[in-house]
Amino acid sequence: MIDVIIVGGGPAGVGAAEALSKLGLSVAIVDNSPFGGGVPIELSCKGESECTKCHVCMPRDAAERMRSEGAIDAYSMAKVRSVNIMDNNIEMELEIAPRYVRINKCIDCGKCVAVCPIEGAIIAPPHGAMTRVPYIAKELCAHFTSKKCNLCSDACPTDAIKYRERPRKTKLAARAVILATGQEPVDPSGSLHYGYGVFPNVITSLEAERITSRYGELKRPSDGKRPEKVALIQCAGSRTTKGGVEYCSKFCCKYGIRIARALFDRNPEMNISFIYMDLRTFEPRSEAIKWARRKKNVAISQGVPGYIQGAEGGNLVVRRTSPFDGAIEDEEFELVILNIGGRPRPETKVIAEHFSLSLDEHGFISRGDPNRGIFVAGSCKAPMDIEESYADGKAAAISIISALGVK
Repeated sequence: MIDVIIVGGGPAGVGAAEALSKLGLSVAIVDNSPFGGGVPIELSCKGESECTKCHVCMPRDAAERMRSEGAIDAYSMAKVRSVNIMDNNIEMELEIAPRYVRINKCIDCGKCVAVCPIEGAIIAPPHGAMTRVPYIAKELCAHFTSKKCNLCSDACPTDAIKYRERPRKTKLAARAVILATGQEPVDPSGSLHYGYGVFPNVITSLEAERITSRYGELKRPSDGKRPEKVALIQCAGSRTTKGGVEYCSKFCCKYGIRIARALFDRNPEMNISFIYMDLRTFEPRSEAIKWARRKKNVAISQGVPGYIQGAEGGNLVVRRTSPFDGAIEDEEFELVILNIGGRPRPETKVIAEHFSLSLDEHGFISRGDPNRGIFVAGSCKAPMDIEESYADGKAAAISIISALGVK
């Protein structure tokens, strides 16, 4: 029997696992993604010239330490199918989807990724992944779509590729469980006035991160050009009743400021307009404003855009009301970044039902049930940033240690 099962391998799950494993408890992380690690493994460091305390490295480095030390068991691509709770014993049945690369044989040499002719068909594990084994996306892989490609299998020196792999089931039992399913980005396409999904050069903050990570700099999706004039719009999909969530997602303001700083550090000639509803950075508000005012190419101002429309050459016109005199302002940009908030993942509701827990009005699991050995951590119980989620995972670990009577 395992001491603690953690459902969710993001910052909260990693923080809890690290705290528990250091005290000698056996831990298993169950995550339904190919790699585990949560959103941070998709993000880039914002400190080009100096650390901006974005905390992306915090859970990623912790996951790397635990993985290299063999401190935990990680079950990726795993869904909880049933739960049975008895006295001092929580049994859980998992269904593990095929990744088509055998974990016990792969040595993470990267040869399969190097020879694959289709972008995105086989994905290498990023830094901070709980499972350091590539994943084959069946819907893109030429072996599955045309039955004519075996390049990755031929290149693999350990015979780790297994095209015929099928879903399998396994059972785990533990003395306690931490639910840390996290949150997912809000889809801004519901906010029609922003034109996301209509104009290719309206992208989300997460997409901006992916583009920068891939190319080393920000580029426009429409033509691959480096934009020289960019608008970064806050609260996209947050604090709204139309196509988003009604609450403040809490992390977006300071995240947006750090993105703006990172863009400026990479390209000091870029003109950046940072447009916000309210600036809630959870640090001295004046610091962000002072930083922007010291940069001749950076403008920071209040006033949520009314709508975005297309312009010549793939550019975009942002219309908004001036916060000073109420006048209507139009300004043209080459790229617009929507800084999106977070909402509970769809599986959070399913997990709550498995463990007979209730959700609050926004879909978060507000509390666990320690008497039955069920604890909740991180942004599946309320909006949190990376640092807070990581710390909350450690707090949940301390609660479990006390409940289990560990000294």
